[in-house]
Amino acid sequence: MNKNKIYKKSVYLFLVLSLFLIPGFSHGREISRMELEEVTNLIMSPGCNYIYTLTNCPSAQAAQMKELIRDRLKKGESRESIIAYFEDVYGPKILAQPSKKGFYLIAWWFPYFLLLDVFILAGIFLFLWRKRSRSKDILSEDINPEMETLLEDEVRRERDDE
Repeated sequence: MNKNKIYKKSVYLFLVLSLFLIPGFSHGREISRMELEEVTNLIMSPGCNYIYTLTNCPSAQAAQMKELIRDRLKKGESRESIIAYFEDVYGPKILAQPSKKGFYLIAWWFPYFLLLDVFILAGIFLFLWRKRSRSKDILSEDINPEMETLLEDEVRRERDDE
């Protein structure tokens, strides 16, 4: 019976320790360069005046930010939470791609709407141009030469009377 209690306690102890240790396995894992660059490619570097992403910036500040990202990834944080952290600290200009909400949603779709508008305007222009050239062709064919001379004579008489 004593052995049974010891066995139960050891099983409980094992279960409790495993609950604390299992989340800790991700803390010690090695982060690959590819995993790190998935996040650093989405963040602009303040050390390079927001011209380069953290991946491409050679500044010391970029190196510190990369280490911070590596530590957060080791702790098991998601890519979105890391990006949200940097956006909270540095503002929206830190993002390599603007978020797709609010004004930035319009900014994402504006080039497509502009392109669509150009095609629509070009179509309207071509339609009106063809219609206008057809009407000129039709008018020139409908005028009778005899009628044209009569109209010219009438216009001359009106000018002479003035």
